Amino acid sequence: PGCIHSWREHCSKQPPGDQGLEEQMGCCASEETGIPAEVAAEPLLESPPEESKEKFTVMIVGARGIRNTDWMPGLGKPDCYCEVKRGDKELYKTKVINDSMTPRWAEEFEVLEFEDGDTLEFKVYDKDVAGSDYLGKVVMSADAFMEKGCNDVFPMEEAGTNIKAYLGLKIRVQGQKEYPPGPPPKFEVTVEKTEGAQEYGLVIDTQDQKNLQVMSVDDGAFKKY
Repeated sequence: PGCIHSWREHCSKQPPGDQGLEEQMGCCASEETGIPAEVAAEPLLESPPEESKEKFTVMIVGARGIRNTDWMPGLGKPDCYCEVKRGDKELYKTKVINDSMTPRWAEEFEVLEFEDGDTLEFKVYDKDVAGSDYLGKVVMSADAFMEKGCNDVFPMEEAGTNIKAYLGLKIRVQGQKEYPPGPPPKFEVTVEKTEGAQEYGLVIDTQDQKNLQVMSVDDGAFKKY
């Protein structure tokens, strides 16, 4: 009722013959009912879909070749986790994989802020009862992945004397639905024993029943390769 009254009052104050204003205001359509004509509502503009804010997505696949910091008898193997930082800001930390020289996390996270000159630092640790032992790191700048992403195994710095450790990483950037293809998963090797060789000379670790890791090469057929 208050709405109808205000419309009537407005229409009654219009100058005679000012039909254009009356039509423009859409009022006084019926003196009998006193109900104003419907005012055409402007169509609502749909908001554009909100774009995804992530700069890129990272998957920490796993590590291999790390040194065994739990070398004393009865301590088993390292309990490993990976910590990721951009500058001083921690971005992500994986779960701990217990008792493994080849930890596999396959964990992913999104990076929302990354500026020119920033780097990603991946550090691998062995978690102990008191503190953690540092096992090595991989540092990546934007030019290594921002254009096409990446899917590779990267050598770890500061892994220890004569230690060749590697960290598997995948990165997909905006516009990529899948991670880029990685290195071929299969390859063939043909090795011939030299005259007098009794052993192949490979020390193999197959503890997780999924990966075959060459720990060292002793005297044998593989030595010359």
